[in-house]
Amino acid sequence: MAGSTAEAEALAERLLAAGERAPAYAPWLDRRPGRAVVADQGLPRYKSEGWRHTNPRRWYAAALAEGGGAPDIRVHAPAGVEVAPFDDATAARLATRPRAGAVDLKRHPLAAVNGLLLGAGVVIRAPEGTQATAPVRIESLGAAHQHVIVLVGPGAALTVVEEPSTFVHRLVECVVGVGARLTHLRRQAASDRCECSLVAAAIAAEGDYDLAQVSRGAALRRNELVARVDGPQARVRLRAAWLLDDGQHLDNQTRVSHMVGGGVSRQRYRGVAGGRSRAVQNGAIHIAPGAGGTEATFTTKNLLTSASAQVFAKPALEIHASDVKCSHGATVGALDAAAIHYLRSRGIGEQAARALLVRGFLSEAIGDDEGARRLGLV
Repeated sequence: MAGSTAEAEALAERLLAAGERAPAYAPWLDRRPGRAVVADQGLPRYKSEGWRHTNPRRWYAAALAEGGGAPDIRVHAPAGVEVAPFDDATAARLATRPRAGAVDLKRHPLAAVNGLLLGAGVVIRAPEGTQATAPVRIESLGAAHQHVIVLVGPGAALTVVEEPSTFVHRLVECVVGVGARLTHLRRQAASDRCECSLVAAAIAAEGDYDLAQVSRGAALRRNELVARVDGPQARVRLRAAWLLDDGQHLDNQTRVSHMVGGGVSRQRYRGVAGGRSRAVQNGAIHIAPGAGGTEATFTTKNLLTSASAQVFAKPALEIHASDVKCSHGATVGALDAAAIHYLRSRGIGEQAARALLVRGFLSEAIGDDEGARRLGLV
């Protein structure tokens, strides 16, 4: 976005006007908070906090140009799991239940734009005690601006897979009930588009949220992942691997907030950047006052396969309680020349050796063979 205040205000007004003209999709959805955020707070600007290495200007252009589009909801679910498009009365009943406020629009104003221009949405619900026998697969939602709500009832277990699809912005809200488990897999294919997404999860006592994501680059792709531990003995695991080619841009922003003590979170990321690509990996751990007994870690390891690639990695700890175990680390390096030499000495060509090492390095982020297979790493 342009740097001047006048340009910023003009763009916010254009997006608000586009929201007013948008078809009344899911009229039960309260868009007033989003309008207030855009009108009062404005939109992120290049070089502002959180946008130091990603210029959102191209995304704003895409949001204005592709604000329409009809819903084309293709979601496959096993027996016992409810799926309701936003234009269905069932979705309104499910989605208007309290969702623990997982999305903070002031912190994530692009989610406010999502609400203004929303064109497709779906609610996925696993009732209390449900043990889903197969994953829910989200193939496509169709419209440029999309909203997914995943509700996992107490004691239920569910796997959700986001298959590669196109959008301008996708908002995914996940609510994990007491003693429930949600496994969330995201596959993002290479693209020449500008795409942003926000995944916001709230986890109740003894709940388990496990996200694994594999991303290729795009003209501009920004993934915001936020998880909030709302109950004791809750567990969060965020894992991501990414691979960028020449000219691609990927920005991952993650934050786990422990609001009560006794929870555990693990964040693990691996990335490879080649050509003239740019990657951003910012990860934060927030420990609220009184959240003692928390264990939390963040690690990111990154490889550069060309001299012109860039990686910006920044971990952050915000600790407001005692008796916690927290750690973070970030590294940026190159492929191990000795490992390449070893593989070549065993008859493997240099290009194949590099590809083998990259695949193994990225698979470390996922950590299990089944997850890596489902995400296309092996």
